[in-house]
Amino acid sequence: MDMIKILITNTNCSWNKGSAAQVISTCKILRNFISNAEFTLISRHQKLDSKLCKPHNVRVVSNISWRIPHRNILPFIYYRIFLPLSDTSWAILLKIGLNPMCIKNSRIKEFYSSNITIDLSGDSFSDSRGGFSISIDSVILLSLSLKKPIVLFSQSIGPFNRWTLPLAKFCLNKVNLIIVREQITKNYLEKIGIKSPIYITADCAFVLDHAPYKRIKDILTEENIYLNNRPLVGISVNAMLDDKDNNYVNSIAQIIDYIIEKLDAQIVFVPHVVGVNGKGDDRIIGEKIYKLAKNKENINLIKGDYSPEDLKGIIGLCDLFIGGRMHANIAALSSCVPTVATAWSHKYYGIMKTVGQEKYVCDFRTMNFEELKSIVDDLWGNKEKIRNELNVNVEEQKRLAWYSGELVMDLLNHQK
Repeated sequence: MDMIKILITNTNCSWNKGSAAQVISTCKILRNFISNAEFTLISRHQKLDSKLCKPHNVRVVSNISWRIPHRNILPFIYYRIFLPLSDTSWAILLKIGLNPMCIKNSRIKEFYSSNITIDLSGDSFSDSRGGFSISIDSVILLSLSLKKPIVLFSQSIGPFNRWTLPLAKFCLNKVNLIIVREQITKNYLEKIGIKSPIYITADCAFVLDHAPYKRIKDILTEENIYLNNRPLVGISVNAMLDDKDNNYVNSIAQIIDYIIEKLDAQIVFVPHVVGVNGKGDDRIIGEKIYKLAKNKENINLIKGDYSPEDLKGIIGLCDLFIGGRMHANIAALSSCVPTVATAWSHKYYGIMKTVGQEKYVCDFRTMNFEELKSIVDDLWGNKEKIRNELNVNVEEQKRLAWYSGELVMDLLNHQK
């Protein structure tokens, strides 16, 4: 039986553990329906990503053919300007008749040799905070020019600004399949006139496994974290939300002190992004919040770099979770842990609503201690009811996540 070569683009599997959770879960889902699947990840951090991808039988190839220093503006120029221009140029040349067999570029060869492209850009196909729609447009154009089916998988898309919207609409209307993880995205895509098939399923990471309990115990021992009979509250902070006014870090520090004093709780910071060379590292903002908190003896900071399965195992031990990273929240929700989401985009509201928890979302731009205090009090007072709700709702999300794989299998069958 010939292998089905699946190319995964616009993500990583190392420093962002949410993205890693999506890569691992996507491969798990697709292998369930496509037994002869062979996965390749296009990566900007080949060496780092290979370490985590190898146990999951995912081959990793580099986005670049030379090393780019991380300490200056060169990565931004390369990934946000040069690479999109290069991909678009190749797409135009291929469209007007260039024979793909003549291309020596190893990255383009990966696209050409694949059977299907799976775009896993999560929430990056937008022009909001952290988005880079032009880069994703160019990858879509490249796949289309090579006549490869392309699927936008497990995504929250948009919004786009008026300058990028025309190209985004063109690309979105050319892809074979759009699989979104919440209703807000589907409503937006329909509003801007997208006619490609759109399905609402669930974030693929709802089916991520957690590490064995012995592994979790070993990690906690290594981190000098010793659990007792007190409530355990997990915190996932988001380095992107640290602003000049320190509203976010001050609010989190205050709510941590409140939880410790009211519930006699033990706090554990669970970093879901560890950054490259310290940039965007959640552990750094965790340290900043730790310094502001009064009850430091009750706060534990995880300092190591762990897999998504390890982190989910730790999060699953919590009695309550407060998360600024959506996939940390999904790890909590899928473990039936009552969760407060500190949101910066529509994905938080949309995904929390899928499990009936939309009332426990607060906008980081306007949130304050009093709002967080009210939400935490409500959540803690109803924690058993919420666990029961999650037990039911999470199973439906897992079913929908598996259905995403069936949609991709059907697309491939129709391509034959």
